[in-house]
Amino acid sequence: MSGVVPGTLRVSNDCIADLAGYAALECYGVVGMAVIDEQAGVARLLPSARLRKGIDVAAANGRVSVDLHVIVEQGVNMAALVDNLTSSVKFLLKQIAELESVDVRVHIEGLRNAR
Repeated sequence: MSGVVPGTLRVSNDCIADLAGYAALECYGVVGMAVIDEQAGVARLLPSARLRKGIDVAAANGRVSVDLHVIVEQGVNMAALVDNLTSSVKFLLKQIAELESVDVRVHIEGLRNAR
């Protein structure tokens, strides 16, 4: 018994970042989200509880921009990984947050050996 409920849906940037982070972790070749340590000048792998720190979300002119900072497995096809990651994030945000206009940019901050 589902029906249409009138009104608007508002989703916070933190919620969008969490959804994008979980979608990213499901993609083959993604080790995790990264944050740049300004003092050391290196990328650090974030624990799964702090995913949103490696994701920047902005909204302007009816579009949402999501910047993902990831660390990937060494040896994966980067173009295929970026395509898969972009489509997975867009799909999840469309299905759950009902966002139609999403721009996803992937920043590969580092490589890790496959274990």
